[in-house]
Amino acid sequence: MRMRGHSAHDWPCDERYEPYFERLGLLPFVLQFKRHAPSINHGAMTALIDRWRPETHSFHLSCGVMTVTLEDMAMISGLPINGEALTGTTVSANWRDRVGQLTGVFPEPPEEGERDSEKVLHHWLRGERGVVCPPDANEVVVQQHARAYLWYLLTRVVFPDSTGNKAQWIFLDLLSDWDHKYSWGSGALAYLYRQLDEACRRKKGTSGMGGFVWCLQVWMWERMPVGRPEKNKTPPEGWVAHDGRYGEDPWRFPTIAYCWEMANVYTGSSVARYKCYINELDMLTHK
Repeated sequence: MRMRGHSAHDWPCDERYEPYFERLGLLPFVLQFKRHAPSINHGAMTALIDRWRPETHSFHLSCGVMTVTLEDMAMISGLPINGEALTGTTVSANWRDRVGQLTGVFPEPPEEGERDSEKVLHHWLRGERGVVCPPDANEVVVQQHARAYLWYLLTRVVFPDSTGNKAQWIFLDLLSDWDHKYSWGSGALAYLYRQLDEACRRKKGTSGMGGFVWCLQVWMWERMPVGRPEKNKTPPEGWVAHDGRYGEDPWRFPTIAYCWEMANVYTGSSVARYKCYINELDMLTHK
């Protein structure tokens, strides 16, 4: 299975953008993923996805049940989890004009007979705005460049579809107000769950998977270290599971992860977090 994991290393990030990203709470995420990301182990990821159960949103492995939690998403990605949910109604009428107002470039209308998908191709966006912002640009132009860059980064890294080459309009609309706080982390988790639900059912040899696959791979490395020097190290005895009490741990509070039409219940208390044997994926991928 082809993982649609990309980065924004082909688009220069200007330091003048950073104050706006910080107001959104997304600066830690941008600083982490603006560089060239490491390659993805497609074979190991496919073996992991084969063991995903959409009924429970968890991986069923020989050592037990595991899943990507809200804590994992926040700690790995740097995305904020406090704020409004990524849900609601987005006005799609005249969306091309809105793209022009927010980024300074206007997408071409679809050709006759083509369906309006409310998306733009990444290579078009990069070709129109993926250059260094002029040094004498005023504040409005700098903000337009910053929005275009962040739209590109979010839809390449966190919210790519299974094709991995289009930017959805709905995520640009969320960037219209720099001071509006959203729970990007819970939205990313909900989107990843939905992509896993669909990917585990695909059977074609050319199938792909979108969502935040970089976070999933880092989580896999952390929970099931594949190819690390400690490969033959004796695994820890037993496993550690949540006993069902919330206590003072905010990661275990029940909540709902929203991402537009996707809503996933994250109970926290029902998520058992296991210390998996480190040779688990070696067995799955027949290494």
